[in-house]
Amino acid sequence: MKAKNSLDKYRYYLSKRIEIFFHSLKKSQIKGRKHGPKVVLNSLPKSGTHLLESLFLQLPFMRHCGKKTLRLETQNPVEPKLKILSSIKNGQFLLSHMQYHEKALETINTNNTKIIHLVRDPRDVLLSHLNYIEKMDTTQKSHGFIASYGSRFEKLKAMIEGKKDVLEPFPEVLDKFLAWTESNDVLCVKFEHLIGPNGGGDKHKQEEAVKSICNHISIELNQYQLEDVCNKIYSVKSSTFNKGKIGNWNRILSEEEKKWLNKTIENQIINYGYK
Repeated sequence: MKAKNSLDKYRYYLSKRIEIFFHSLKKSQIKGRKHGPKVVLNSLPKSGTHLLESLFLQLPFMRHCGKKTLRLETQNPVEPKLKILSSIKNGQFLLSHMQYHEKALETINTNNTKIIHLVRDPRDVLLSHLNYIEKMDTTQKSHGFIASYGSRFEKLKAMIEGKKDVLEPFPEVLDKFLAWTESNDVLCVKFEHLIGPNGGGDKHKQEEAVKSICNHISIELNQYQLEDVCNKIYSVKSSTFNKGKIGNWNRILSEEEKKWLNKTIENQIINYGYK
């Protein structure tokens, strides 16, 4: 979503709602209103949220719940977010960027809802977030903060350190999302596995990732359906699409930047399962 002002955002969300509405009228999606699963698709921002959304728009019985992506930050009141989690209906999925909160997980389980958490190499997440702040959504206050720095290296350091009431330090954000990957109630999926060969990944790993997701939410796909879904997941039409590739940080960053970044967030890189 490239937004220079509020009107750009309004146009985007209006077109999105129209697309969601017509998709919900398809025969399979109507059937899902009775027996389809309730699903929360969670991720840290810039980890491939729209990749998961693209997958679920291809699955039978599933439709978007029509709400904006839910954001839950642990320093803010959680109760209003719990009401949204409780409102998910059969055959609906909700996109979310929820930092881990026990009450959120409890509400999800009580509502008989499944949760899938997507993770991505933290170094690629950081670069994608920088691109979004700089070029995609210039209406947010973090844009001015980052724009005040000259070089990319300085901007990356600013994102790591953060600024109070403007931009949360990146390592702290990673730590606040980590517990989702450690819960037995959550299916954790890697972006690098789900993206498939069009994004530099592996076809077999992509099919296995989709199978695990379908098993988690009790939806069956035959081999033809599985291959068809996988071929349609990767889309450069996503509103926040950047490179959508695996290991982009390793191609773009200088050796000095790589060494600094690997040392600075070493614990987070390891905790998320990346070397």
